[in-house]
Amino acid sequence: MGATGDRAAGGRAAKPYSLRSLRADAVWTALPARDQRLLLWLLAGDVVTAQLASLLVYGALRVAQRRLARLVEYGLLRGFWTASAQRPRGRHAYALTRAARSDLERLQWPEGPPDRPPALPASPPIHQLATHDLLAAFLRAGRPETGEGLVSWAPERPCGDLLGVVRPDALAGIRAGERTLALLLERDLGTERGEVLADKVRRYRWAFTQAPADGLAVGFAVESARRAQTIHALGRRQPGGLTVLTVAAERLLADPLGAPWYDGEQPRSIRDLAAAAAPGDGPILAPGCLLDPDALAAFDDQGAATLSALAPYLR
Repeated sequence: MGATGDRAAGGRAAKPYSLRSLRADAVWTALPARDQRLLLWLLAGDVVTAQLASLLVYGALRVAQRRLARLVEYGLLRGFWTASAQRPRGRHAYALTRAARSDLERLQWPEGPPDRPPALPASPPIHQLATHDLLAAFLRAGRPETGEGLVSWAPERPCGDLLGVVRPDALAGIRAGERTLALLLERDLGTERGEVLADKVRRYRWAFTQAPADGLAVGFAVESARRAQTIHALGRRQPGGLTVLTVAAERLLADPLGAPWYDGEQPRSIRDLAAAAAPGDGPILAPGCLLDPDALAAFDDQGAATLSALAPYLR
């Protein structure tokens, strides 16, 4: 009975030789390159699904599921179910454990991380995953042979460091032939009240008080036409500065480069909106992009720094 009691109590610490006791820096060199690059991507991306992981680096979904499960066994990732009132069916996602993030930051910045102001609280995982869905759509739509698609994508975490006053859900650098668009993306799920949404539009107007150069816009991916009308009404009450666009999320997910963005008067595609020259852009990001070790730079502030239209506003 004593043994049964001990066994039932549970909650005991992992043994020193168990998989979960391994530190990220101790196992780093033994990990396949694909695992390493996904873990480094998560320093900025925060959360990932098996579907997105397969698109970024693993290829086959079953391979992604198997590798993610193994990283959970190692104690480097935690798997969890996330849902909300707007997304009641929920999704299974993965994120770095606290210890793994600390270890990876030490590996990434041996002399200490960059000196930056404290980060704002992260959005709920279900919201971040909805934004990552846009990333997945752009990756699938990438056409390296024609020079169309993403050249950079900064997730929510680095966006706060880049711009300071405003923190979009993502910053997308999109090339259309010889032109580029720097798009500040807001993935609107309809959960924010009117006054919160008004303050967000006001901060964008304040951050870009003068009409920016062509090739820079803020875009809200919305769930309904009514929500789009609300955003445009707020924009008209706060004139000047950055162009505020809306797009139906469903259409953006189906055709990222051709979906119509509305400025309150007329629809335009990303091909129409792109205007700035693109001399320093990197390659088009497509499925399997993280197989290239240099592609990680496209997902942080280094990628954003290549966007000429955004350069005057970066911190």
